[in-house]
Amino acid sequence: MKLKFLLRAALVALLALSVAACGNAGGGEQGGGGGGEGDGPSITVGSKNFTEQFVLGELYAQALEARGFTVERQLNLGSEQIADRALQDGQIDFYPEYTGTALVALLDYSEQQLDGLDTPEATYEEARRLYSERDPANTMLTPADFNNNYGIFVRRDVAEEQGIETLEDLAEASGELRFATYSEFQDRSDGYKNMQENYPGLDFGEIITANDLGLRYQGVTDDRADVGVGFLTDGQLTSDDLVVLEDTKGIWPFYYPAPVVRSDVLEQNPEMEEILNSVSATLNVDVMRDLNGRVDLQQEEPADVAQEHLEAEGLLEQQ
Repeated sequence: MKLKFLLRAALVALLALSVAACGNAGGGEQGGGGGGEGDGPSITVGSKNFTEQFVLGELYAQALEARGFTVERQLNLGSEQIADRALQDGQIDFYPEYTGTALVALLDYSEQQLDGLDTPEATYEEARRLYSERDPANTMLTPADFNNNYGIFVRRDVAEEQGIETLEDLAEASGELRFATYSEFQDRSDGYKNMQENYPGLDFGEIITANDLGLRYQGVTDDRADVGVGFLTDGQLTSDDLVVLEDTKGIWPFYYPAPVVRSDVLEQNPEMEEILNSVSATLNVDVMRDLNGRVDLQQEEPADVAQEHLEAEGLLEQQ
């Protein structure tokens, strides 16, 4: 089921981008097709290319459909740079982005500036301000109440044998360990470089690049790697075979997810703000880890997982 979904999502994304190249696929009354049919405006929702983004995209899309919108999905677009470009070019009307990621990867915020943002609220307000100053302007809505920060994890037998509980411990033992990572984490200023700068001595004996999140976890549990990088809301982190290491220095910004909407679309459809915020209000770290785990571990479809959550929260009732 999961492979079938990923292949279909990739095909949909490629087709959607091809169509968008011929004209403006987003915005207000424009767009349409490829989604739920309502009698309200047509909205195009995008997402990045990992499980949590698929789930978030479906949650927001289905909530809008329940309120009469026609929603086209362009999920699995790729990295934040690709999703952001689609937003700026009008190929999509909104997608979920993380506050810290927006500042680090999209809005040209320096590390020195980030040092002054010591609360989730301050991080969000700065991201919201910078989005609003763009041309065309974007609006970052209210974030969900969870921090999808990086999670550095170690196989439990390795952690116990070498006494690894924190990133400081990891730096001391890293020379003998294999690290399962992905290319974006290695390249981003808040990723591997950030770890090395703040935890001196961190230098793994072997670095294995696996851009698929599931392969990184599987590589560690199957003893092809010892350490991996994921996210704190990954369902795999419920496993007793893994230990999530403590970041004692707090080296990462806050990564709270929120819909980033084209401001002109929001002005035309102001009811979107209440609908999307109502979805975000139902989410926390435990809920999101459960939803992600149902997709990654139980092989459920993101659309089905999203539907069940929204039904339980009463957000699919027609209004």
